[in-house]
Amino acid sequence: MDKAISVKEPMLRVSVAPHIQQKTTTSSIMYDTLIALLPALLAGVYFFGFPALKLALICMATAVACEAGMQGLMGRKLAVKNGSSLLLGLLFALICTSELPWWTAVVGPAIAVILGREIYGGLGNNPFNAVLVGWAVVRVSFPDKMLTWIMPEPLFGLDPGGYIEYPPLEVIRSDGVDALMDLPWMDLFIGNVPGTIGTVSVVAILIGGIYLLLRRRITWHIPVSFLASAWLFGLIFWLIDPETYANPTLYLLSGWVFIGAFFLATDKGTVPVTGPGMIIFGIGCGLITMIIRYWGGFIDGVAFAVLLMNAATPLLDRVRPRVYGRVKEGA
Repeated sequence: MDKAISVKEPMLRVSVAPHIQQKTTTSSIMYDTLIALLPALLAGVYFFGFPALKLALICMATAVACEAGMQGLMGRKLAVKNGSSLLLGLLFALICTSELPWWTAVVGPAIAVILGREIYGGLGNNPFNAVLVGWAVVRVSFPDKMLTWIMPEPLFGLDPGGYIEYPPLEVIRSDGVDALMDLPWMDLFIGNVPGTIGTVSVVAILIGGIYLLLRRRITWHIPVSFLASAWLFGLIFWLIDPETYANPTLYLLSGWVFIGAFFLATDKGTVPVTGPGMIIFGIGCGLITMIIRYWGGFIDGVAFAVLLMNAATPLLDRVRPRVYGRVKEGA
């Protein structure tokens, strides 16, 4: 008797490029990134007090509510459980001052969710980093609210950093390089300087970035190329005119460079997926950041550098390694 032969029907999955499949889920990526941002949030609370935590909670709650509302209005399946809106709200809070008024902390994440992401079709469809879209609108619309700085007051252990009254990049722009001669670099590294909640502590961001690398949520390409290009660009001008341009390492330890390299420039869906494309993306972010810092109208150029390079992502996705084994067509 012939045995029945069962034939397994092939499964054809049709999706838009790039065709990359992994076992990881959106939720696992988002919650891992939230865990990676905890050191930066804790550092912000340590240096700027519990208003920093309050601001983070307001931003996160606003992002969740706006995402649920937009998905309901547009008839899409609710996806707030994947943690993407929580991550968006937390990132927005970390790049703001702890003195930000509550209503601004609502407007920013709302714009980020509605105009930066959901209007394009939801997570993964937005061409630009949604967090930075919301931040850029609020920064341009309410500059006085976004530039209210307070001195760090560590909750315990350390004495308040009292060497400068404004963020280091603003001091360089207004008073020159010599104004930072007495500033201990250790204060920059640990975060004992004025600045935004989650960007002042380089060590806290590094801990989170290393965690993401070990968990393979990001690769080395963008962070390394971002940091290296910014440092090398700064080195060239420092060697040319050290009285005008500060040590490049000081520029790296100041402002948003580290949070930009590990968390903002690695936003899924808005960056290239190939190794060469990501390296070019990171280099572009580093160079544009330093150009804006040196000669632009904004003190810190990381946000606008990432947004500009987001626009180049479709082109950079076409950067592919050479394919061997094909016959070259004759002329």
